[in-house]
Amino acid sequence: MTGKKIVVLGGGFGGVAAARAARSLLDTEHTVTVIDRDRVPRLCGMNPLLIVGERDVRKTGRSLGQLANRGIKFVEAEIASIDTADRTVTTSNGTFDYDYLVVGLGASYDWDAVPGSELAYSFYNLETARRLRRRLSRFKRGRVVISVAAPPYKCPPAPFETAMMINWYFRKQGISRESEIVVTIPEPAPMGVAGPAASQKLRDDLDRRGIELRTGAGVTAVNVEAMEAEYSNGSTIAADVIVTVPVHRVPQVVADSGLTDGKPWTPVNNDTLETSISDVFAIGDVNVVPFGDGMAVPKAGVFAAGQGENVAQTIVSRITGSEPPLPYDGSGNCYLAYSATQSALIGGQFLAEGGPDVSLKPPSAAGMRNKERFERDWRKFRI
Repeated sequence: MTGKKIVVLGGGFGGVAAARAARSLLDTEHTVTVIDRDRVPRLCGMNPLLIVGERDVRKTGRSLGQLANRGIKFVEAEIASIDTADRTVTTSNGTFDYDYLVVGLGASYDWDAVPGSELAYSFYNLETARRLRRRLSRFKRGRVVISVAAPPYKCPPAPFETAMMINWYFRKQGISRESEIVVTIPEPAPMGVAGPAASQKLRDDLDRRGIELRTGAGVTAVNVEAMEAEYSNGSTIAADVIVTVPVHRVPQVVADSGLTDGKPWTPVNNDTLETSISDVFAIGDVNVVPFGDGMAVPKAGVFAAGQGENVAQTIVSRITGSEPPLPYDGSGNCYLAYSATQSALIGGQFLAEGGPDVSLKPPSAAGMRNKERFERDWRKFRI
């Protein structure tokens, strides 16, 4: 058998999971290559705790160079183009041909979609999280508003987790009575994809902590000088600190490849996560896996990892002629920290027959220990 070339674009949750699984299941005559522009990706799920000083910046990343220890080649390069006809990927470090391609390039942030948002605060990458951390360390009184522009966005619990952590931090600093936290979302309910029970439970948890939630209000503009944000429902909010969740877009290189077919995200077969092009798969934030009435599997690392493993098993079955894996089932769980010592767990099976089977478990110390273990496992490439 001639050795096959598996090329994985992106070294995030999904890309690493796909590469690890494929490498562990295939003989060494087959090659597995991961290409990413960042040698050290960051676990942005740590950012809500990072901004209040509860995570060490030095422990938020992992070096993709370590993949070599597992027999996986890593190439640090910017991806310039994907040619599915010639089955090649052109990068700043050369051109790579493939037999199987896994596209896990995540989502890009479009700061220009909300005028002024780039000058406000955020926490969706390390740079913005560190800047917000510095601002919160000087905060003494006033209003903080956390505003989502438009769905979908990575990690649906993130805006609410961030509000919880800031609320905890203000109480710890003894300034909660002089402070106000508002969360605005464009959706009619928080984490509606998780179902009405989990959504209402989260709404109640926010209310008990004095965190105001405004629904049906996507942020449309930020005036940093006036310290005011404008919303899709015509309202405005004045705040001392304005934090935005940026509009997410499919990376331009993926759109240019034709894999999206002009749609906002890359369509895939729900069972195999294969695109319209044979032997080309899209996993994680870059794709859309729909279900129900306008719903889709959330964009979060745990789902990308599950998709990566499923795709790897499909590729291996095609190379070796073995049985293909069971269809992708949309299973995954996310942690939602309520404080530095307690974390809730939300998740389940989003593609369950009859609709999502999802629950929100109460915050606990055990939940935080599990969250910390998850972070350690990620850093050690166990996830």
